[in-house]
Amino acid sequence: MKKKRVTIKDLAKTLGISHSTVSRALSRNKSHMVSEETRRRVEQVAEEFSYRPNLLAKGFSTGRTGTLGLLASECHEEQSGAQIESFLKAADEWNYRLLVGISAEWDSSSPEFGQAAQMEQFVSRGIDGLLLQTLGDEGESERIRSVVDGRVPVVTLNYPAPGFPGVVLDFATGFYRATEHLIALGHERIGFLGDTWDGSGQDAARGRGYFDAMNEHGLHPEGLPVGRHQTESGYRLSREIKDRFSALLCCSDYTAIGVYRGLAELGIRVPEDVAVVGSGDSDVSAFVTPALTTQSTPTRGIANAAMELMKKIIEGQEVACQVVLSSNLIVRESCGSAFMDRSRIP
Repeated sequence: MKKKRVTIKDLAKTLGISHSTVSRALSRNKSHMVSEETRRRVEQVAEEFSYRPNLLAKGFSTGRTGTLGLLASECHEEQSGAQIESFLKAADEWNYRLLVGISAEWDSSSPEFGQAAQMEQFVSRGIDGLLLQTLGDEGESERIRSVVDGRVPVVTLNYPAPGFPGVVLDFATGFYRATEHLIALGHERIGFLGDTWDGSGQDAARGRGYFDAMNEHGLHPEGLPVGRHQTESGYRLSREIKDRFSALLCCSDYTAIGVYRGLAELGIRVPEDVAVVGSGDSDVSAFVTPALTTQSTPTRGIANAAMELMKKIIEGQEVACQVVLSSNLIVRESCGSAFMDRSRIP
């Protein structure tokens, strides 16, 4: 037999007070409106009755549930988990609860179908707003507009979606700075392990930053494509290119770790023979040998900026269309900046 849900009115009847007083006592934002003694009595009885708030009912009465949806586009890397954790913390600080999901078909040839289905499920759960890690395909803005249909505000992450406010990480600037750092150390033969710089998406932005820095210094850019399994790709590519470059700029820390292993098996030393720079500032990057120079992604900054945009929209304020953040270069041992013998670099 299904157990009857305990309501605020049930608690009020037991305590002999109004249901509005009970509601205020249990509210994060309104508990100061009742006495400390009343708040404690309400919390005690709520615990005894195993009371849990009905968010959908709350939404019907107030128009808000205090819940946001975060729809991720991937979860297979450490960086993805760190970003989700940052959103959970930011949401809690803003007094929101967060429903987290991932597009059911993110690993398929048509992830946009999974994204659309998940967006519909989130909106139907009565969320106050949707935080969406975009895929970057051409029809994404129209798909979001069609599915959400103005029912809740949307803030995008990763790729910009025209017509929607969002937070974008400026990969191009970060990889430009990393390339400039290697050039300043005297390197000229710098290879890039990542996606081509010819595309228009965020993935290509990494390559564009590298390409622009190399061009501005009159150097020859050369890129090598990295597959989905980035560590394995780094390992394979390093064994193919051997010592063709004096420095390698990698699209991720995991690519760089694969490079480490491949070069070591060939007797090529990092950084004495080849400097290596990664991206992502993963937990292991500071503990591999030598410690990896990398770019730190501002996961907390992204979460805070997105939450601030969402809160302003919910409150009816005007917001900037896009907030742009960039990574910071963390210089460690692998680029050799502390003891580079520049006479050895062709």
